[in-house]
This record gives sequence, C-alpha cells and structure tokens, in this order.
Amino acid sequence: MSLRHKFALILLLLALLPVRQAVAATEPVSDVRVLIDVSGSMKKNDPQNLRAPAMRMLVGLMPEQSQAGVWTFAKMVNMLVPWKSVNDEWRQNAIDKSKGIHSLGLFTNIEQVLQKATANQKAPDPKFRRSMILLSDGFVDIEPNKAASQASRQRILDQIVPRLKKLNITVHTIALSDKADHELLKALSMATDGWYRQANSAEELQRIFLHLFEQATSRDNVPLADNQFSIDSSVKEMTVLAFRKPGTPATVLQLPDGSTISQAQKSDKVRWLNEASFDLITIDNPVTGQWQINAELDPDNRVMVVTDMQLRTSDLPNNVLVGEQFEFEATLTEKGEVITRPAFLDLVDGHLSRQQVEHQEDLTLQREADEAIYRATLGTGFEAGRNDVIVTMRSATFERQRRQSINVIASPISVESSQLEQAARSHRVEVQADSSLIQPQSLQISALLREQDGNEWPYEMLKIGDNVWRLTITDLAPELDYTLSLQLRGETPEGRKVFLLPEPIALHDMAVPAIAEETASEIVDMPVQEESSVEETSAINEPDVLETTVEPEPAAMSDTMKLLIGNAIILLLLLAGVIWWRKQTAMAVSAGEMI
Repeated sequence: MSLRHKFALILLLLALLPVRQAVAATEPVSDVRVLIDVSGSMKKNDPQNLRAPAMRMLVGLMPEQSQAGVWTFAKMVNMLVPWKSVNDEWRQNAIDKSKGIHSLGLFTNIEQVLQKATANQKAPDPKFRRSMILLSDGFVDIEPNKAASQASRQRILDQIVPRLKKLNITVHTIALSDKADHELLKALSMATDGWYRQANSAEELQRIFLHLFEQATSRDNVPLADNQFSIDSSVKEMTVLAFRKPGTPATVLQLPDGSTISQAQKSDKVRWLNEASFDLITIDNPVTGQWQINAELDPDNRVMVVTDMQLRTSDLPNNVLVGEQFEFEATLTEKGEVITRPAFLDLVDGHLSRQQVEHQEDLTLQREADEAIYRATLGTGFEAGRNDVIVTMRSATFERQRRQSINVIASPISVESSQLEQAARSHRVEVQADSSLIQPQSLQISALLREQDGNEWPYEMLKIGDNVWRLTITDLAPELDYTLSLQLRGETPEGRKVFLLPEPIALHDMAVPAIAEETASEIVDMPVQEESSVEETSAINEPDVLETTVEPEPAAMSDTMKLLIGNAIILLLLLAGVIWWRKQTAMAVSAGEMI
C-alpha cells in the first residue's frame, strides 16, 4: 500500500470516529400523545376534574423539542392541543386548553381516538420514541347497540393493535374505574410493551402521569437527598416538581446564598405552576450551588435539568419477566459527544440502585480504564412488581441522574401439578403459556427431577396443544419427596430472547396409606401386585396423547416395609415350628399305641 493510500485510510478512520461517538450519544426524540376520556361517567369517577391538573403537569415536564399532542374523546374525537414540537408557546397553549377537559360526552369511542391520534404515522422511525397515554373509565361504547360496540372492540384487537406494534408505538393505559374494560386496556399495553395502571381514585392521577411520563421520555435529573440538590454551571434550566398535601402552602425554594423564591416572584425567568397538590417551578440559568426545597419530603419529588452535560443510558424494556438479565450501559456526553477524557472520567463515580417500595439494592457501575462506558448486569434480584432503576453519576463539580421503571412479571406460565390415582405412584405436570408474555411457538421447556438424596433425571416436556405442555412421571418411590425444576427458553412478543428458571415444583406423596394392624394370615396371604411397565402405565394414563414418562431408579425399601416382611418371616417360621412339633407328637403317640 502506497503512503498516499495509507494517509487516506487514516483520514477516513479519523472522520468516522466522531460519527460513531455521536450515534452512541444521540437519543430518539420523544413523541407523546395523550388521549383523555371525557364521557359523562367521568362526573362520578373524576368529580373534581383532576384530569386537568394531571395534564398540566405532564405538558409542563415535556422536554423542549419533543413532540406532543392531546386528544379528548367520547362519541367524537377532538384534538384539544395540536400535535407539534414542544416549546414555551406550545406549553402555554396546552395549559390554557386544559380547561376544555369536561365530563359531558356521550359514549366511549376508543377505536376512533386511537385511529385519529396516529393518523399521520405511516411507518416506524427509529429517530422517534413513540408513546401514547390513554385514560378511560369505561368500555368501548360507540352507539346504543351492543353488537356494534363489540365489533369495534374486536377491531381494536385485530387491526389497530398490530398496526401500533408495527409502528413501534408504545401504549400506556390508565383505568379510572373498577368498571373499565381492564382486559382491553391490558391487552393494548402489553401487546405494545406499555404499562397498564388502575387509578383507584382520581387523586392518584398525577403520580401515575408522572411515572408514565418518565416511561415515555428521557430527561436528566439531579439527585435529591432530604429535598436538597446541587446545581452546576452547565445547567441552563431546571424544573422542580414538588408534591404536597391539598390545602398546604405553596412550595418555597431556598437558594445557595440562603435567600428564597416563592410563587409571588414569578417572572420571565421563573415560571410557576401552582396546583392543589403540587408545584411545578421552572427557572432559567439557576445559580450554582446547593438548593433546598422547603416542602414535605416525597419520593416523587423531582429536579429535572436542561444541560450540555448529559447522562445517556440503555433503554430497558417496560415489561420484563422474572429471571431476565440485561447488560446495562451508561455514558456521559457533552454537547452530544461522548466524554472520553480519562482525567475527567477518573473523577466520576458511577452508581446504580434498584428500588422497590420496601427494598433497595445498590450496584457499582464498572468502567474499564481505556473506555468511556460504565457497565452493569441487571436482572438478578428483580422481584415481581414495579422496580425503579436509578443511575447516578457524581463528581466534585456535578451530579446527574436518570430513572427508569420496569414492570417485572412473576412468570409467563401457569403450572398445575397433580398425583394420579394409580397403583404405582405417578404425577402429572401441565404448563400453560401466556401468549401475551411469551411466544408459544418459540417456547421450549426442559425439566429436571431431583430426589431427596440428590439423584437427578433430565427430561423434555412435550407440547400437546397450542400453548400447553405436559410431563407424566411414573413409578416414583412411595413417601419420598421430589422437586421438579423447569427451564424455559423462548422469545417475548417483542422478539427478546429469554431464559427463565421458575420456582421448583414440590412433588409430595399425597396417597400414602395408613398402616393398619393385620393378622398373620392376612400378611401371609397378601397378594403380590405385579408392576406395570412404563409403556403400560403411559397407555393407561392417556392412550391418545404422546407424553414423556419418567422411570426413576428403584428407591431403597422403606423401614416400615422391612419390618412387615421381617414379622411375616418370623410368623412363618413359628407356624412351621408348630406344625413340625405337632407332627412329631402325633408320631410318638402312634408308636406308643402300637406297643
């Protein structure tokens, strides 16, 4: 290769390097569409119209340059807030239009609002993170005709849901009533990897909207500890969300110099949204140093920042299964470029925590000396329910934090175990898969039978239906306890490969006969039952269905059986001795009589 060609190749590699870094640092633009039910039943389920302040909080948190719109629906659909790029003008218009949320509509046309809110989306686009938040308190109801409503509901499942999945639109659903169509709302969310939430009261809406907002967007936070937080010189704007009890005074912010900012000091630099249960305060170019929120401590308080120095993290799925594991990565960026300077990164501490309501686990993010990526493995320790994954980067001069919440599902299968009524101890285990959580056609189930003494036998479960697997285990030793461990390999509906280890299944002998006193003759005359072969047992169990059967090695004879056999032998010997003694006596008598 000539020197000129070598030089050209070096220039090409140097030109490609920042592009690769920029791609790694670039995040998709958030596209959030909010669909709000305004049917007449909301008069009962949301009598104070708390949908309006929940919407105002949502639009106030929406990041600059994201895209958003709000639709209301009953019989007809109304675009309450036009879908546009978010800026101050859009936010103010949305706050003004929130007064148009009412409870006067007839019917509940969910099909139409899903169609109209996504009408301009024709193909998937990786440059956008598309999400919808759907709030409803009822069933699909399009006219006084049950058949028409049912047909509309079916079209949602058969036509609209596949289209939403194809467009990579995540649908988060909120049921604001016990009488809502929970099955439909769950199907909409689970099929699109969204969250389903039921608000037991209208007062819960603000919290639910906050959590769904965090699922739909990515915003940098600074950590809060005892309502204190630190602002560095790279922060151009900060937004403080402080929850409080209704009827309490508005929040007050304390600056690093000890002075305070209150609601009365609103200006072009300080924008203040005061609601009955929260304050949303946005400040341009906040002073650097330690700030204080003078309000009650609340786990949902947030401080979100706009800054050139940002934290980028892996996007985790909204719904995962217990046992799934993920390689998690985090980087720091400055003006969109990954920070690679060792002198800077050596001073940064990366920390990750997984939180539940009553439990927290802390992990350390690891970084190789020659890399700019912080890594950790997530999944071990996840428990069923909501798990918050919180990443914090901290040095002496700045703090950044990102939050993601994961809905962890206990298991994508249901298991039934039963002991069969047969002479030889036999158990049957059936597994049914939830097709909304795992693709049945991809699922393979292995089983491992383990005896008390540690002996093990591996087997494969056989599929006997669309999503049903069966294993029949025969000729188990009486009275012994066994465990059956399952291993699941398959794919989620989103195409994510999973390997799961559900809790082991205990197999106890539920048919141990009580030991009764028996006479010697009953023991001697007890009939011996021949053991049936594995093939005969399987044929008796289910002649028309192919099953996997298990024939463990013969177990050691129980102490009770040994005792019974020993007693029988002794009795037989005694009986033989008595018979022999009687014969000898009879012979002696006969000989005496002959003399």
